[in-house]
Amino acid sequence: MILEFRGDFDGGRLRRTLPDNERLADSNRLLDLQQLVLYETSAAELDIIRDISRTFPSHVFFQQRHGPGQRALYNILKAYSVYDRDVGYVQGMGFLAGLLLLYMSEEDAFWLLVALLKGAVHAPMEGLYLVGLPLVQQYLFQFERLVKELVPKVGAHFEEEMINPSMYASQWFITVFSYSFPFSLALRIWDVFLYEGVKIVFRLGIALLQYCQDDLVKLPFEKLVHALRNFPEEALQPDVLLPLAYNVKVDAFHTEVSLNRYRRFLSTLSKFFLCLFHERIYSSCSVAYC
Repeated sequence: MILEFRGDFDGGRLRRTLPDNERLADSNRLLDLQQLVLYETSAAELDIIRDISRTFPSHVFFQQRHGPGQRALYNILKAYSVYDRDVGYVQGMGFLAGLLLLYMSEEDAFWLLVALLKGAVHAPMEGLYLVGLPLVQQYLFQFERLVKELVPKVGAHFEEEMINPSMYASQWFITVFSYSFPFSLALRIWDVFLYEGVKIVFRLGIALLQYCQDDLVKLPFEKLVHALRNFPEEALQPDVLLPLAYNVKVDAFHTEVSLNRYRRFLSTLSKFFLCLFHERIYSSCSVAYC
């Protein structure tokens, strides 16, 4: 569980939502959450309201329409869309905010969301939600290279069937596995994520493919897409999946090499084809939450 995790981080404990010296120590930090919600307008308000009921719909805290859980989630998402208008609101952010809300107050959940997106804890996450989803594109490109290197049989089969990570892995990165995975697993993942950052997402993705590779390499395109969005229950047991993930070697060399390849890849695309590439990624991410 998130609040049960113990580990040193800049002299503090990860169970603390945001140490004072990590809170963005500028005048913006003095903004009151209620001020952002009550006295500011956001272009994303209707989108947030539409998506509230889709966020952890089976969890009792968020089930009641306009209940305390949904109101708190709305407040955080609207406040962030006002606080950072460059990012605003994007589908998927609600799962991050919702998970944090289950273990802390509205204000603490809001400021931890700020810290995660702005990089006060690990590498900034805001690129996952900016226009064009640039960080999602980068991570998917890197993940595809890791699949080919670390799970070569699966990578070769994916290439033969024309399967790319945007078809199944976008929401892994956008929601840090909190969208469609069992809640007990998501909490364990977040314990590690808050400690070591996005590396655990790459490790878990590879571990899932390794665990299921004997079945995946036998499937044609349609069944393959379905299988990648509906992993078997035994593969999603925390005590089964997490030890496998910890043994996946994703080091700085892997990520730096794939990042350099990604930059070269982008440099070879014309502006027209780059826009189509962005649109394909954004469309695949949006479909995942419908």
